[in-house]
Amino acid sequence: MSASPPPTIVVTGATNGIGKATNELLKENGVSTIPCDREPCADTDYVFLDLMSPTSITECVNTIPDNIEGLINCAGVAPVSHPNNAVLEVNWFGTRSFTEKILTKIKPSGSVTTVASRAGANWENNIRNLNQFIDSTHDEVANTFDIENLTPARAYELSKELLIFWSMINAASHASIRFNTVSPSSVETRLTPSFKEAFKERRVNNNKLRTRATTPNEIAKAIWFLADPSNVSINGVDLKVDQGITAKRQIEEINKTKQGT
Repeated sequence: MSASPPPTIVVTGATNGIGKATNELLKENGVSTIPCDREPCADTDYVFLDLMSPTSITECVNTIPDNIEGLINCAGVAPVSHPNNAVLEVNWFGTRSFTEKILTKIKPSGSVTTVASRAGANWENNIRNLNQFIDSTHDEVANTFDIENLTPARAYELSKELLIFWSMINAASHASIRFNTVSPSSVETRLTPSFKEAFKERRVNNNKLRTRATTPNEIAKAIWFLADPSNVSINGVDLKVDQGITAKRQIEEINKTKQGT
């Protein structure tokens, strides 16, 4: 009896940082990957993808074979180094569009795993605002909201809040394809200087709650945990990889509430 072919997973943003680490980890675990990025890589299965271009998104999806195991969305841009509109265009609109177009090529038992951020942690408190974006096109949002008037930090937060909210909606509505997100805190990549500038005030506070920056390899392991086809019951999860910052802040708030009563 011949062995089953290895699962195939598409990885966006696979040339650098978290995407590159994820692409390499998947291959180490016997997964056949299709790396997609604006920047080329040496992989023979590399496909060009520019999430700011609807044409590029369509052309990339058309090259992807049917019956793939899943999609991992790592592509994204940082605040400050990109204008707010570009942050929303790549991180939210482009990622949503690419995912929706590729869904028919993911097998019923497959998954979509998206890199969000701890910056999107307040998504549940901003549902009313997010609902105005969730089904809107880029042009509709541009005509309704002054995106460039937001701070770079808020534009980035908004893009990640939308990704988490959208993933939860899909996890609740899809009968078989699993949707999960990974939300890192500070990760040491080439984008780090932009994040330090955008979140400089909060970065000082967060630095008191962690010992070091997280590495792309650590995030890749969390992504693979969620995307692993054997973890069929993990669906609708936002996995925070933040060295316990979220837990520490939650306990701080609980203790403040206790002291105030």
